[in-house]
Amino acid sequence: MRIDSGLFEDYYSELIFTGIILLFFIQLFSDYVESTYILLLMTLSLNQNALVLLFLFSPIIFVAFSRSIPDRLLIAAGGVMIASRVVEPLVDTLARMVISALGVGCFLILFPALLLVGRSDERVQRAQSLGIGLALALAASVMLRTLNFTIDLSTYGWGQVIGCVLAAIGVFMLGGFWKRVQDKQRLEIQPSIDESTKAFRPIRKRSLAIATLGLTSILFFVNFAFSSPVVISRWTESSYVAVVSAVALMTVLFALIMLYRPYLMSRLTTRMILIWNLLFVALFVLTVIINQMPFPDVPSPYPIIAPPTTFLHHIPLYLMIVTFPIILIDFILLSNKLASLELVPTSRAAGIAFTLGGGLYMLVLLFTLVLTSVWGFVPVIGPLLRDMFWLIFLIAGLVLLFATFKVKDDMPSYSVPVRLPRIETIIAGLLIVMFLGTLSGSLVFEAHPATQTGDPVSLRLLTYNIAQGMNDLDVKNYDGQLELIREIDADIIGLQETSKIAGNSDVVRYFADKLNLYSYFGPKGVTGTTGVALLSKYPIENPRTIYHYSEDVDCKQTATIEAEIIVGSRTYTVYVTHTYGRTSAKMILQNDILELSSGKDNVIFMGDFNFRPNSEPYNLTTSILEDSWWVRWPTGVNSFGENNTREIDHVFLSPGTSVLDCEYVRDPQSDHPAYWVDILW
Repeated sequence: MRIDSGLFEDYYSELIFTGIILLFFIQLFSDYVESTYILLLMTLSLNQNALVLLFLFSPIIFVAFSRSIPDRLLIAAGGVMIASRVVEPLVDTLARMVISALGVGCFLILFPALLLVGRSDERVQRAQSLGIGLALALAASVMLRTLNFTIDLSTYGWGQVIGCVLAAIGVFMLGGFWKRVQDKQRLEIQPSIDESTKAFRPIRKRSLAIATLGLTSILFFVNFAFSSPVVISRWTESSYVAVVSAVALMTVLFALIMLYRPYLMSRLTTRMILIWNLLFVALFVLTVIINQMPFPDVPSPYPIIAPPTTFLHHIPLYLMIVTFPIILIDFILLSNKLASLELVPTSRAAGIAFTLGGGLYMLVLLFTLVLTSVWGFVPVIGPLLRDMFWLIFLIAGLVLLFATFKVKDDMPSYSVPVRLPRIETIIAGLLIVMFLGTLSGSLVFEAHPATQTGDPVSLRLLTYNIAQGMNDLDVKNYDGQLELIREIDADIIGLQETSKIAGNSDVVRYFADKLNLYSYFGPKGVTGTTGVALLSKYPIENPRTIYHYSEDVDCKQTATIEAEIIVGSRTYTVYVTHTYGRTSAKMILQNDILELSSGKDNVIFMGDFNFRPNSEPYNLTTSILEDSWWVRWPTGVNSFGENNTREIDHVFLSPGTSVLDCEYVRDPQSDHPAYWVDILW
């Protein structure tokens, strides 16, 4: 069947189509990883949900076709991918996992066609479009997250209209892509290949495999770092505004240069590209390593107090951001290499290359990255990856460096455009708008806490395990938890389970910016803890993170926040923690904090302790501090007949602190109750 209408051909833009498809992939993959992490990877339990991982191997379907990839398969994959992107924000976590996995699988079928379809005389232009398209997708992703407190605006509430409009444009462009495939005889290979050509087939297949590995490494860096720079900010305890704006600026500058001055890329020598790649990988890994903490295997060095983050820590960070556009250049180089193959690969060759070098390689990177955080749940392999967050990015970087080295001799040549086409001019304007939107959004939506006046005589405290922003049905529930926190209206808030390596959103920033509170995230995102955070209506002074001794059998690294909060004429020393593991590990943590707080007045020690009243670590704690519940209710039973004998979330206070009231708010917004305490003086 052929498309006779010239409408698609007249308005088709390869640049817009690739930009939308890559943006949708970034969004789908983020939700795929997040939902899979919630239902499968967080505990690494194998169940029926593991079947969604098979979607990463979807290119294997190409093996069923002996010579060429059917054009209808490609168009169907594109249509299903776009439909998946529209539907998946509307459903619960389980359905979202399946639908986003389907969308990612369809992308992995469509992506080879974006790289391989077309005449050889157009390969340079196609590679340029792919590079600019990836930059366009990155700029859009950064802006959309910035405008909605780190959650992609086009997947949220009324902002989903944006996603629907992009989907409609994507469907129209898909029609143009279909006509392009048909006009260029789809993915046909030569009907006969002489013996001399056959001799070169292994070289072509090897080039295909190497380029695929390199492209997957780029998509890994894009999805786990640059599409949502807030994660970089949390890794490094750096300025959110500066990091997000810097990534957006470098992305937009690259795209504008490739639109208006593409010939500048032709001036890059092989040595320059390799050195630039080496610098980027080295700076990225260095940025991670200097923000990680070495955790010795013996208890004597503990507790370890994280050193303050200084300007020196930020030097490699911002140099890394300046050099990061090299991965966009690499994307062009690797795309150009695939497009320059003398023979378009058979469907079987493409299927094997993109299944192993795409899906399997990405799955290995994903699992090992998760294992750096949940190492204790997987014997033998897991402990080897403890505190090795940097290693996964080093591996991806070295693979990219190797792939770039192998294609270094296939530099595309670009000339100065006489006049930029109208559609590209519009895209250039959009890129500038995206940068300005990111910059202004990061400034406007950042928290602006109100100055507290007067001399207060009471405080409301809140400890809340937010289960990484999920409710008790494992559904993402930032807004439900936000409203509960807003309703309680606490002055000082301790949060637990705030860190996540999946999903690329920042629940702490989401709460702090929405509520206009001061915040301290606590452990950096590269340290492999479940995360604790502190929010406050009053300025947070001298915050620091304390790490405690834990062994492999304890499954997770534990940490505590210590900070001072000045309220009127009083200074409170606040500790927020989340204990884990064996009783002995909990005893170590409690002893650490009790010793550090010794001699200090107005101590507040709160968190998810994972121990109940009258347990050994509880009795140790209450030998020095007082349980706020028992201060208010000396019999252990409140006026509603409730007690805290089964509770594991506590607020301990300095002896003599007056408690006006306290309550466990049992609510489905999280799998833990929110426990608030009113103290007065």
